Amino acid sequence: MIKKNNKLNILAPAGNYEKLVAAVKAGANEVFFGLKGFSARRNNENLDMKEVFSAIDYAHLHGVKAIMAFNTILKDSEIKSMYNNIKRVYEYGVDAVIVQDLGLVKFLKENFPNLKLHASTQMTVANHIEANRLKEMGLSRVCLARELSFEEIKEIRKNTDIELEIFVSGSLCISYSGNCYISSFIGGRSGNRGLCAYSCRKKFTDENGKSAYFLSPNDQFLQEKEINLLKEIGVDALKVEGRKKSSEYVFETVSYYDNILKGTPRPTESYKLFNRGYSKGYFYLDNKLMNQKYSSNFGYFLGVKLDESNNFKIDDELILGDGVQFVDENFEKISGEYVNKIIFNGKKVQKARKNDTISIGKLPKGTKYIYKNYSKELNDKIIHNIKVSKRFSAIDAEFVAEKGKKLKLTFEIKNLKNEKITVTKESNFVLDEIAKKMISKEQIAEKIAELGDTSFELANVKIIYDGNSFIPFSELKNLKRLCTQELSKELLASYKRVAPEKREYEFLQEKVVKKPIFSALVSNKEQEKVCRKLGIAKIYKKQFDVAKEKNLDKIEINTNLASNLYQVVMGEKNGLKGQSLDWNLNVFNNFTVEVFSRFLNLETVFLSPELSYRQLKVIKTDKIKKGLVIYGHLKGMYIEHKIFNEKYKELEGEFYDKYKIAKNDLDNIELYLNKPMNLIPKLDEILELGLDELRLDFTFETEEEIKKIIESLTTKTGKYTPYAFEQGVL
Repeated sequence: MIKKNNKLNILAPAGNYEKLVAAVKAGANEVFFGLKGFSARRNNENLDMKEVFSAIDYAHLHGVKAIMAFNTILKDSEIKSMYNNIKRVYEYGVDAVIVQDLGLVKFLKENFPNLKLHASTQMTVANHIEANRLKEMGLSRVCLARELSFEEIKEIRKNTDIELEIFVSGSLCISYSGNCYISSFIGGRSGNRGLCAYSCRKKFTDENGKSAYFLSPNDQFLQEKEINLLKEIGVDALKVEGRKKSSEYVFETVSYYDNILKGTPRPTESYKLFNRGYSKGYFYLDNKLMNQKYSSNFGYFLGVKLDESNNFKIDDELILGDGVQFVDENFEKISGEYVNKIIFNGKKVQKARKNDTISIGKLPKGTKYIYKNYSKELNDKIIHNIKVSKRFSAIDAEFVAEKGKKLKLTFEIKNLKNEKITVTKESNFVLDEIAKKMISKEQIAEKIAELGDTSFELANVKIIYDGNSFIPFSELKNLKRLCTQELSKELLASYKRVAPEKREYEFLQEKVVKKPIFSALVSNKEQEKVCRKLGIAKIYKKQFDVAKEKNLDKIEINTNLASNLYQVVMGEKNGLKGQSLDWNLNVFNNFTVEVFSRFLNLETVFLSPELSYRQLKVIKTDKIKKGLVIYGHLKGMYIEHKIFNEKYKELEGEFYDKYKIAKNDLDNIELYLNKPMNLIPKLDEILELGLDELRLDFTFETEEEIKKIIESLTTKTGKYTPYAFEQGVL
C-alpha cells in the first residue's frame, strides 16, 4: 500500500536535552527520548520529568513531534506504578509512546485510548501479517526489524497501511532485538529491560583457537540512494539511532538526512564523529555486515606506521588538537592522545594534508595503525552551527490599519494535529492621524516579519491598510510581542489533554494447586523417539523464532508451538486449537498473558525465563494456561546473518563464558548457553506456582542424557543451574 505524497519524517535521538535541541535544529521532524529508568537505554542519561516537559514544549514550539520511549518489558508492579508518569506526559501532550511489551500496550490502550503507540524494533516485526495485527491491536506505527532487506520492506509496504519506521543509521545488534538474552543470562542485565552489557562486542575464541570479534557488526549507515528508495515506496519515518552519542554526531547525522530529503544532498561526515566501521546493514543482503577486527569506536583510518622513525603517511587532514588512536597489528587499542605537534619535511606545522608523510612524535610501542577519533575542525564547526542554527514554525498573519479603527494584528498557526490556533490583539487607541510619508504594504510586511527571538517565522501575511493613516511602528512591535507570547501559550495548550479515570486491575489471587503435565521440545526425530518411549506425551518441535517476509512460505503454520507472532496470527486464522506460545515472545507479566489469552488458538503461554521464582509467583491470571521451561540450553541469541559456515560451533568469551552455536534450516544462527538451565532440583517449589505445564528443552542432548533428565523428574536430583530463576534480572 504505497502512500502517495506522504511525508518522510526523520525521527532523531534525544539522549539528553542538549541532544534534543541539536536534533531539532538539524531538521528532525520527530524526536524520541526516554524517562529515567524506563527505556531500552536505561543506562543512558535520559531525562527527568521536568526535562521531559521542557523537551515536549521545545519540540512543539518548533513544529516537531515529541515521542517517549517506554520500550522495555515490565513487571506488573512497574506497569501499575508507571501510570502516574505516563499520565503526566500524556496530559502534557506527548505525541506518541514507543513500546515493546504487549502487556503495556493493553494497559495503555485501556487507560489512555487517545495515546498513539509505536511498536519498537524490539517487537521483532518482520512481516506484513504481524504489522497488520499490531494495527488491529491499536498501534499506529511499527519500527520494522533491522534485519529486513529493501525488497522485504517494499513487500511489507505493499501489504499494510500502518506507518512504517525504518532504522537507517546507528549501532546494529547482531541478534534480533528483543530476542537477545546473553547479557541477561550471564550477568543479570537484561537487554529487554534496557540494561544490555553489550556482550556481543567482546572478543570470542572458537573451538579451533581462533580469536575475533565474531559477534560484532559494523554500524549501519544508509545514504542518498537508499533513502530515496525508501521515500519512493512510501516509508513514513527514518529512525536515526544515537541517544548515547554526542550532540555533534546527532546534529551532523540528522542534517545529512535532512539535506537528502530537501533535495540538496552532500557527503556525510558522521563517520568522523563515531566509527567502529560502517555497512548498509541488511539493506542489500550483502556480506559486509561484520567487523571482526575490532568492536569499539576507533575513529577512521589515518595511517600505518612506516618504520622505526615513527613516520606515517596520512589518509586525511590532520591539525593540532585532533585526537588519534594507536592500534597494534591485532587491532587492539594501545592508547590515544590529542596531537600537540606535527612535523612535516623536518619542520613543525599547524596542519598536514592528505598523503603527507608526517611525524607526531614517538609512537607507543607496538603501534601498527593510527586512527583519527577526534576532528577538532569538524567538531568546532558543528558546535558553531548548533549555536547559530535556528528552527522556526511558520505562521500566517493579518494586519488591519484603517482610520477610525484600532490597529489589529492576528497570528495563526496549525499545530501538529492540524488544528488552527488563532490569536488577535488590538491597540489601545484609534488611528486618527494621516501619515506624512507614504507607507507601503511591503514595508508593513517587513516589520511584521521581524519576529525577534521567537520560534516563529512569517509564511503569509494579509494587510488591510487604507493607505493614508499613520501607523506607529512601536505599537505594531508591541502587538507582535503580545501576539507571539499568546500564540506560544495557546500552541502549547493545544496539546494538553485530560486523562480518563484510571482502571483498576485484579488478577486471580487464590492459590490454585495443579498437577502440571510434563512436555518436551525436541530438535530431531531421535530425541522425540526417546521422549515418547519414556512417557512424555506432549512433544513440540523446534520452530524458527522470527518470520521474515521472504521466508513466510518456510514458516510452519500447522504447529502446536508458535515461536513468533506470525504463527500466532495464522494459527488463529486457520482455526487451530491447543497451540502454545513459546517464551521468546517475552511474556513477563499478567497483562501480557491476558493479551495472548485473547487468541482463540492459544491454549498455553510459556513464561519468560528472565523471571525469578518470586516474580513467577505474581503471574496469577487464569485466562489461559501457563507453562515454564524447567530444563534446557537457553537460547541467548537468534541471528539472521550467516556468520559461520559450519552447522555447529563453540565459542568462549573473555570471562570464560561458553556457548554452543547451531545453524538452522534457514541458515540463521542460534546461540545457546553452554550449560543447560536445570530447575528440576527445585521442582517442589515450582509445583507451588500453580502452573499447567512444565517443559524440558532438548537441543544437543544425546539419548542417554535425555533419559537421565527425564528420570530426574522423579528423584528431583541433578546439578541445579538457575540462571535468572534465583535472582531475576535488572
